[in-house]
Amino acid sequence: MQTSVLLCSAAIVLSLPLTAQTLVVAPTGYDTVEGNSNNIYPWGRNAASMHYLQIQDSSNFTSQNVTGPVLINNLRFRVDNALSAATWTGGSWPNVVIEMSTAAVDYTAISATFAANHGPDRTIVHSGAVTVQAGSRPGSSTTPGVWHIDIPLTTPFLYDPSTGNDIVLDVQLDGTGWSGGATQCDAVSGATALGSRIWDSNSSNGPTASGTGVNYCILCEYTCVPTSGYAYSTPYGDGCVRQYASFQESYSACDLSNTSFAMQNIGTGYVVLPGSTPLYVPTSTPIVMGDDQVIQFPLNWTLPYPGGTTTDLYVSSNGFVHGAPNTNNGCCAFNGALFLGNGPCWAAKWRDLNPAAGGSVYFDTDPVTGTAYVTFDSVPDYGSTNPNTFQYAFDASGTVELRFGNMDPTAGTTGYSPGNNNLLPPSIDLSAISVLITEANDIAPITHSSSARPVIGTAFSLETNNVPAISVVGATLFGLTEINPGLDLTSLGMPGCHQYVSIDASQVWVPAGGVGSTSFSIPNAPAFAGVEIKTQGVALVPGINALGALSTNGIKHFIDIN
Repeated sequence: MQTSVLLCSAAIVLSLPLTAQTLVVAPTGYDTVEGNSNNIYPWGRNAASMHYLQIQDSSNFTSQNVTGPVLINNLRFRVDNALSAATWTGGSWPNVVIEMSTAAVDYTAISATFAANHGPDRTIVHSGAVTVQAGSRPGSSTTPGVWHIDIPLTTPFLYDPSTGNDIVLDVQLDGTGWSGGATQCDAVSGATALGSRIWDSNSSNGPTASGTGVNYCILCEYTCVPTSGYAYSTPYGDGCVRQYASFQESYSACDLSNTSFAMQNIGTGYVVLPGSTPLYVPTSTPIVMGDDQVIQFPLNWTLPYPGGTTTDLYVSSNGFVHGAPNTNNGCCAFNGALFLGNGPCWAAKWRDLNPAAGGSVYFDTDPVTGTAYVTFDSVPDYGSTNPNTFQYAFDASGTVELRFGNMDPTAGTTGYSPGNNNLLPPSIDLSAISVLITEANDIAPITHSSSARPVIGTAFSLETNNVPAISVVGATLFGLTEINPGLDLTSLGMPGCHQYVSIDASQVWVPAGGVGSTSFSIPNAPAFAGVEIKTQGVALVPGINALGALSTNGIKHFIDIN
């Protein structure tokens, strides 16, 4: 294919949505309102190391009049004004690395693996000093605090929220060289957070999080400026096929009261069906369980689960059960790494629960019938008196039921993972399922990425990734027309796949190591400034579906001189 022919035929020029810089405070609605939470991650731990990542929803930008591509050239963070110290001395770190990208996943499906959240445009936007300004709180606790951390970005980040893809902020802070005194940042918890976070509180560059907080993030102010004369490539849509061995619902308000569902073991996974089984009435003596405690309970019989068996259950006071040895209590919010990476885990309501403050916990097992029940009866959330009643029913057939009584409508996570370092699936509404089937293995979707921005006079590669090993050939499609939302290809025998570009040209490739690559050269001619080209990858994969083909997301390439 002659890319210059395709380029010469294009004359599509973008109209920029902004004429001056715009300040976006995320979560939206909190620019003049104090957040409902606060946190020391990542800017309040002084000399401690930290790897912190949060994903914030694209609607934080589009709802504040950023409806097209912008350059983000500055970040600011605000002190919490409710619980932080009355005054703080300030200080600085000499070596902080901050990366940004267009998220590869929605914030509701944040992964415990740091790299899995980043899109192909992952960029180091700052490497150097970060300063915490000294200050004091305003008089009223309802008045927003001051912006005490201001970070000009050495490399502005190009972001287009109109694609619907969220934004990633990744902070790697080793703590060395710190001097002074920091304080807590303003944060938002719950549905209005429009973001989620993960963290590793032991290392600045660890690959896997030690904690996960869905629907929780610290406030951040982004300075957005127009992109005039700036080339960019932005992805849109999704590749196929994606499957998960786990399932989960992370909610801001639990809606599972007086429901149940059964997980029927089919060897390779579970078939999950809604149920109507009432709670078993415990006959055992209540277990003395403290706050943030894990207790091992022997079944005295063998429970099969997809991929293995167990004779013991490890019950956390925070509402989840492991089938493999575990001593981590999972406080004080859903921990994606613990959920996904420590053997089979069932979670009825993973939250900071406190059986030491009220309610009862029971363990009943019958070796003759091969049944066991773990019951949380009226156990409150930590710091409250509002009760949660739920039950696990384990059967020697391999069926596991989660049964719910009256539940406090607070945030938490419900689900199952085989715990083999799996992918975190998107949150689903478990109260609305008719049937759900988990798979033996996770399969990441086939994806399309660009190695560089489409600057006039340069060459770069377009790569199709996660190509199955049985694929022998594929192609990169080039078009002048964006199809968004994509054209559903189910009728062609490609369920879950979509066409995102007009097919005006194509270039065939043979995959190597799961990657198909195409070179894209842009002539050194200013006349191409403002031209848009759209690309998408396809691969022939025998037996993957009726047609034997997969398609990727699309990418919009806006060509310019810088």
